[in-house]
Amino acid sequence: MVSIEDLLKQIQAAETEEDRQWILLELQMSQMPNSLVSMLWAAAIPHFFDEKVLSALRPELAGDANRLYDDLKKLTFVEEFPGHGFNIHELTRNVLLERLWGQQQEEFLMLSQRAADYFFELKESAEEDVEFSYHEILNEGVRQTGRLLDRVINWWTYYQIDTIKAALQRFLEHARADRLSCFGQGFSLHLNGLAKSRIANYQEAESLFRQAKKVYMDENLGNRRYETTLLRDLSSSISDQGDPESARLITEEALKISEEQLGEIHLDTAISLNNLAGLYQNLGRYKEAEPLLLRVLEINEVQLGENHLETAYNLNNLASLYRILGRYKEAEPLYLRALKIREEQLGENHPDTANSLNNLASLCQISGRYKEAEPLYLRALKIREEQLGENHPDTANSLNNLATLYQVLGRYKEAEPLYLRALKIKEEQLGENHPETANSLNNLAGLYRKQERFSEAIRLLSKWFSIQRKLQKTASTDYAEQTCTLGKLYEKNHQPREAVEAYEEAISVFRRLLHSKHPRLLILQGELRRLKKRIKNEAKRQKN
Repeated sequence: MVSIEDLLKQIQAAETEEDRQWILLELQMSQMPNSLVSMLWAAAIPHFFDEKVLSALRPELAGDANRLYDDLKKLTFVEEFPGHGFNIHELTRNVLLERLWGQQQEEFLMLSQRAADYFFELKESAEEDVEFSYHEILNEGVRQTGRLLDRVINWWTYYQIDTIKAALQRFLEHARADRLSCFGQGFSLHLNGLAKSRIANYQEAESLFRQAKKVYMDENLGNRRYETTLLRDLSSSISDQGDPESARLITEEALKISEEQLGEIHLDTAISLNNLAGLYQNLGRYKEAEPLLLRVLEINEVQLGENHLETAYNLNNLASLYRILGRYKEAEPLYLRALKIREEQLGENHPDTANSLNNLASLCQISGRYKEAEPLYLRALKIREEQLGENHPDTANSLNNLATLYQVLGRYKEAEPLYLRALKIKEEQLGENHPETANSLNNLAGLYRKQERFSEAIRLLSKWFSIQRKLQKTASTDYAEQTCTLGKLYEKNHQPREAVEAYEEAISVFRRLLHSKHPRLLILQGELRRLKKRIKNEAKRQKN
């Protein structure tokens, strides 16, 4: 038994608060039964615990888990964790984790793996989802199961940006304690890049992805999907910055790894093929995109089945290509088949079912079948509002689609509040400088242009240009065409000098993209000469 005098000397000699805490904690633990001490070390591993968690961490003590749980709750440094039982106070927990990692690292990793396995099966809340990733990252560098990757892909797919941010905070806890392996460091960079990409910070996302790639290159990854997924995300960040050709090269690198290391009919190969097809579409190389999408569909039908959800996703992509090419009769049965699969596999009110409804409605609209399009859009909107929430970005997309239909039909009074609501959602959920926010600004400006509300349209387009400049997307034909549109609005709003500036900027962009005799450039130069002549003539009349 340590005397009070010796204890005080040890506390006074301690250099940090953590050291002092450990001295007191060690003394308290020396008076506990061994089973309680063992359970205390285990309870420090997760951020929260209850009887079931303790049983999973110490299966050898599962029979006594209820009693030990009650004993832990009586300790002064254990506090209630709302909704998830109890947790150990942060300072005490950090002291325990530091000692366990420093002295019994294998024990630490074993307990973390048990925690990961438990929370992987649970999936009942975002906190438990994040808790799984917090434990999984410590062992995944060796195990390479892919569970962590699949979970993050799910977060990304369903816009769970708050979950991604929470996981990054948990990974930072490991990083500060120097517990992350090289794999863990690379995966953290990858996840951080996804977070930046979701808020349209594509340059920073690209930088993080490239850092992760460098880390992965130094690792002998047992699961190459981590590498191919990273390459595809890197490609997307580059494409989103307006460079689909460079993005294509990186996606082809991912495809090569998938085919050579995983196999030509592996599902990861299908994902790389699908992304490459998307880039070919962006580059206008539709003939090259089609065989890739057909190959993707064949792989998924063979590997997963004709009625699998991933097959439905591929049917949708192929149908969308046919829609772009004007091959509506070929697109419609594919859209209908994808819708049927989703309704049967997920239910009539699932968000993915809403996606299929939206795609089918879009095809009806572009085919001039407006009466068929409206109920499909309305049904998709209802599903998204109920399942995702009234302020979800996908709900905003449904609002925008329905508004576009109403605009085509000349129902401007019905279209405007939908456009305004979609814009508000995107500004609040994605940010004022996100590309999707820019799209909403452009859509509303288009409506005002139709209504000859030129000043309001100019104000919205000015915001659109501000976003493009911040995203450094000023070297595309889309940007040049929008600048022409702004010039025409200035003309109609009796602002000829501003119109001249807009036309001159458009010509400057086109000159970098088109040859000097291109019809679009020649027509625009003619428009500029006409406008300048008009301004000159009006100045002469005013002078006279």
